[in-house]
Amino acid sequence: MGYDYAKYFGEIRLTHDLTTRPEERTWRLVPPPREPEPRRFVLYLGCNVLRTSHMVRTVTAIFDRLGLDYVAVGGPTYCCGIIHHRQGDVAAAEGMSRHTLELFQRWKPEEVVMWCPSCIWFYDEVLQADTPFPVRHATEFLMSRLPELAFTQSVSATVALHYHVQSEPRRREGAAGRRLLEAVPGLRVVPLEPDPRLGRICAEFMQAELGRTVWDGIIRDEIERARAAGAGTLATIYHGCQRLICGFEAEGRIAVEHYLSVFGRALGIEFEDTYKKYRLWADPERVLEDAAPCARASGVDPARARRFVEETFGGRQRADWM
Repeated sequence: MGYDYAKYFGEIRLTHDLTTRPEERTWRLVPPPREPEPRRFVLYLGCNVLRTSHMVRTVTAIFDRLGLDYVAVGGPTYCCGIIHHRQGDVAAAEGMSRHTLELFQRWKPEEVVMWCPSCIWFYDEVLQADTPFPVRHATEFLMSRLPELAFTQSVSATVALHYHVQSEPRRREGAAGRRLLEAVPGLRVVPLEPDPRLGRICAEFMQAELGRTVWDGIIRDEIERARAAGAGTLATIYHGCQRLICGFEAEGRIAVEHYLSVFGRALGIEFEDTYKKYRLWADPERVLEDAAPCARASGVDPARARRFVEETFGGRQRADWM
């Protein structure tokens, strides 16, 4: 039987619908009209970040604070095609990637800012796409805009950054993330050497490749090295890293936050990491009760929500990361 794309993308959208209300979403999940009003920047979110939508709210709030003329887009409509490529559906992947670039081009952007490390890797390093606009990862884009941001409060914390070093672009993104954290008043950033075995991103396929016991051991070792350096927080660089590592916070060794959540706090921008909260609760009934307002507003089928919550945030999941 072939890969179940409907299940994969459906679960992304379902998580999104259980953690946000329609009126909170300033990002676009549907195609633009043929001739939309031009935007200077397209913030390309990708698909998987919708599972951790507090990051979308944070980065768009920062773009708003900068006063940028932009549109934020993501979800399956704007799929880069990497999931299909990984499954061997090369022709479908290339068609999807071209279609998404065409959607971007409708806004006539000066630059496309990519959030997802898989999307930018796929376009730049696999397809080597010749885009009609410059492309940059969000970490590097935000670092270039640091002089335009005025911090409003100090963040008293010691942080170690979890990042990846498989290639030069991943190292640049890690360096940019570290620079953003170092700019936060009151924050101390301690060095943490990444384990190269983690590859280019934290993802389920990397867990499977390494074996879950080995992957968990690498993360626990990183946590202990961060603690030994004095860190009370492990700041993750990508949304996949945060989603897969946040559960380790339950062990009581270190707090796990996305780096932009820490950075945004110094700007007075704060959105709850609902995904992490639900993972730490590991209580489906409590999750369903908490998510009910979002689920109702998003028109989620209750039976489908229950099945998903029990599978994703059930107590049995805790054994996976403890």
